[in-house]
Amino acid sequence: MVWINLRLRRQKIDPTSRRSAIQLQVKTILNIVQRFVGFVYRQVQLHCPAKSAPSIEILVEPHRGIRGRCSHCQKPAPGYDRQPERRWLFVPLWGIETHFRYAPRRVNCPEHGVAVEYIPWSEGKRPVTLAMMGFLARWARRLSWLETARAFQTSWEMVYRSVQWFVEWGLSQRDVSGVKSIGVDEIHWGHGLRADNFLTVIYQIDAECRRLLWVGRRRTQATLRRGLKVLGPDFATKLRFVCSDMWKPYLKVIAAKAPQALNVLDRFHITGHLNKAVDEVRPSREWTAEDRGGQKEVEAHALAVTPEGKPGARSGSPETERLGGQQTGHGARLGVEGVFLSLLEV
Repeated sequence: MVWINLRLRRQKIDPTSRRSAIQLQVKTILNIVQRFVGFVYRQVQLHCPAKSAPSIEILVEPHRGIRGRCSHCQKPAPGYDRQPERRWLFVPLWGIETHFRYAPRRVNCPEHGVAVEYIPWSEGKRPVTLAMMGFLARWARRLSWLETARAFQTSWEMVYRSVQWFVEWGLSQRDVSGVKSIGVDEIHWGHGLRADNFLTVIYQIDAECRRLLWVGRRRTQATLRRGLKVLGPDFATKLRFVCSDMWKPYLKVIAAKAPQALNVLDRFHITGHLNKAVDEVRPSREWTAEDRGGQKEVEAHALAVTPEGKPGARSGSPETERLGGQQTGHGARLGVEGVFLSLLEV
């Protein structure tokens, strides 16, 4: 076993091969990127065992002139005693596993009594530094959790806990006071069509910000009500626009919770319902001269209300000829859909 004081030396290129007087240490880098008030980096050592991978140990000590702070109120308090030394996994340096080593103090807080001091690089009893959890959570957005764990020589559970902490921290810092437009939709996940295979999703769709706000299991009224409640008691009353599909449980909750908001229905689902209705009606009857005459009137109305410069059915176009002629099969559905979409463009 070999212990080496780890230093990075910045050498100046000199024909005389003189040694530079400036030496850059790892402690200098740590004090720039991970500086903690009340603590000092005492020593950085490279541990090189005979039959295992090397590791870096960073020894942290309390600053002699600064009191420890209570972990509850974060106020300075007199010391009480010290606990055994603990180790925290830190972001790997040059691909080498790196740990913090520190023996936490206990302080005698006037308000909370004897308590473990506030440790700024740690949360609770997690054996991972906050920097490492943020590092793993960001990489977990690019790779799978298993690949992230393998790449950085850690466990899948540690990656999961890091993502969970990162999400919880983000939710605690989130501000939804300026949200004016939201979208409500359901997504399918897993296998099967059971109620638990659907999720209700609420997301912000304002022009200046688009982000996911909440996800809940199932697509029921209770789920959507719970999501709006989590976002704040006055969240729904301040909305101006709500975009959703034609799922009745969502429409009922939106009408009850945000009556002042304009409910914009999803164009995709409206078109889907229209096509389904045409497919159900078409086999039950045959097109007659009266039907074709009525359809021409619908076409003429669509041409009348379509603004200039916007796409729509025009006289002499294939769309007009298809609407005016006898329409059967898939052509009939496309003709009705074309007229309907022309009306939606108004």
